[in-house]
Amino acid sequence: MGNIKKSLIAFGVLALTSLVSISANASLLIEPHLGYNLSGTGTASNYAFKYTSPEYGLKLGTQYLGLMAGLDYTASTYTWTRTPGSDDKFNRGELGLFVGYNLPILVRFWGAYYFSNTATDQDSSGNTASGTEYKGNTKELGIGFTPIPFLSVNVIYRNVNFTTKPAGISIADLSISEFVLGVSCPITLL
Repeated sequence: MGNIKKSLIAFGVLALTSLVSISANASLLIEPHLGYNLSGTGTASNYAFKYTSPEYGLKLGTQYLGLMAGLDYTASTYTWTRTPGSDDKFNRGELGLFVGYNLPILVRFWGAYYFSNTATDQDSSGNTASGTEYKGNTKELGIGFTPIPFLSVNVIYRNVNFTTKPAGISIADLSISEFVLGVSCPITLL
């Protein structure tokens, strides 16, 4: 898994570097985004959980012709509903690399690898103590429809893996699937 992570990071950096160095015609891409996680579900050891949540973030990168690449930061706050068990409220922040393409037919698609993903427990009433952190990574595939300039309606699938957990937490690696519906405002500056 470590080699895949290193390869994806190297590919993202290489893609970003090559886009910047291709020509002065490359544009700066700034894309604020808002979304709603319609279905976050997962399992760990002896329980299952689900959640929904709003999220927001910003893509910052470069675009040359239709090819785009750069960094993405996404943040959210959500409550895990555990079965069996009590609920836990988390804040999550993700930082990663994305690469994608804007087709000339008002469709865009991208893939992202969030190499830094941290979820922090925000209350002490649930199964984990306040301040407990889970760390891992996220893989994302997205498709956007751009019915008008500067607006993209996006459908996103994410696979989240939390592989680092605090000492004393006796659960297997957490694997989560998410479906997100969102909008973004892709702005390119020459």
